Amino acid sequence: MIRASSTKSNEKTLEKTLSEIEARLKGFGGDMIKIEYLENTLKQLGLPNDAKRFCHLQLADSYAYRLMWGLAAKNMDAAAECATTYKEKIDYYLKEINYLIKIGDYLIIDKAFKKAMLCAGNNQEKEAIKSKLKAEMNAMAAEYEKKNKRSSAATVYERLMDMPITTDAERKQLIEKLGKLNAGLGRIREATRYEQMAKRPIEPRKSLDPDESVKRVSFEDLGIERVG
Repeated sequence: MIRASSTKSNEKTLEKTLSEIEARLKGFGGDMIKIEYLENTLKQLGLPNDAKRFCHLQLADSYAYRLMWGLAAKNMDAAAECATTYKEKIDYYLKEINYLIKIGDYLIIDKAFKKAMLCAGNNQEKEAIKSKLKAEMNAMAAEYEKKNKRSSAATVYERLMDMPITTDAERKQLIEKLGKLNAGLGRIREATRYEQMAKRPIEPRKSLDPDESVKRVSFEDLGIERVG
């Protein structure tokens, strides 16, 4: 437990420049003291943008190390807001998504995905973002399967199957996986439903444009600062 005297000492000697903060962090041994210092540093008025970004990135790493995925994601999102290039923003939003997948917060995942897509400058970057999201979700589901958490794996696959970025071929594979998972879970009705779906042609989607939901939002809608 951190003593009150330690907190007061940190508050009196808080640094503001990036180099000062980096130097101060080297003197901390405990992870929670480091987290407290960074949180207090961010409360300062007039903190330079590069220092803010650094603090949020350090906090994201520290919270992730302690498996506190929600707080790690929150700080990675804040770091993205401080980023000075769209490439950095995309990288940070994808890391945020990685953390959010671990806690199954699909509402915020959707928002982070849309933010990343808005920052993409061309179709190649957009496709890379889509592929990254699908890879992260498939990896999480596979990890659940290895740990015999078949119900959690099925939830991830169901979410992935319903996402507009998933191709018809990928949906076909997911339907087959869901049939086997539900059979293993003893969910006979669900297993039968997916087995029947696997035998039929994939139903066409209402929208053929997977980017449609992103096109309906703007930087302002998602609270993103434009670069430049």
